[in-house]
Amino acid sequence: MSSIESLSWAFLSEAPEHRDLRVLEAHFRRTLEVFGFDRYCCTRLSGLRMADVPTIVSRHGFIDWDQRYWRERYIEQDPCSQWISANRTGFTWTDVREAAPATAETMWRDALAEGLANAFVVQMPGPIGEKIVLRMASPTSRFDLAHRPLLESIGVVFATLAVRFHEMAGDRPGPGLLTARESECLEWVALGKSDWEIGTILDISPKTVNHHVERAKRKLDVSTRMQAVTAALRQGLIRPVIG
Repeated sequence: MSSIESLSWAFLSEAPEHRDLRVLEAHFRRTLEVFGFDRYCCTRLSGLRMADVPTIVSRHGFIDWDQRYWRERYIEQDPCSQWISANRTGFTWTDVREAAPATAETMWRDALAEGLANAFVVQMPGPIGEKIVLRMASPTSRFDLAHRPLLESIGVVFATLAVRFHEMAGDRPGPGLLTARESECLEWVALGKSDWEIGTILDISPKTVNHHVERAKRKLDVSTRMQAVTAALRQGLIRPVIG
């Protein structure tokens, strides 16, 4: 087994056991290096218009290019957008440029000036209906086609886990028994919102909303959501419902 294969399989087997985003990111960066990639950016993308600036899930080395990309409005001419819209995954910038050689020449030139000669892009559906897009970039244009399946698998696993950490990021300590996110979810439950509606409001998945509510129920030693709301109100853990 080659070093690329062994390191890739190590990441695929060990990544789900990581309990800290920084540890996961460091492991991912080390794994990408053996493929010749030195930076990446994982985003939650709600659309492909100028107004649809993505939510950053995890990023390394892409800040300068991303700022330039949106400042120069490259989203309006980027041919990669069409490939993403068509749900094509596991593609390189070279693939896109060869399919449309006379498109976005200024953008490609500026990317190269930023040290981005090529990138490998994977995408998947997000937890609330958006797209999760992961770009892994290299300072050289060379890319071994035989490595695509492994790199795509690594990318999907990393993005999935990174999004999970991103959703849990709001689960910080609160003023009392409940975390801030648990209290927040219960406040919306008190207003009659469904998990789907709460997820849309808080930019997390309905499954994550349910996770927070169920944890709150266990902490409050109750069996129903409304009992949790009543107990939380009685203990001053959530704000009273107004309206």
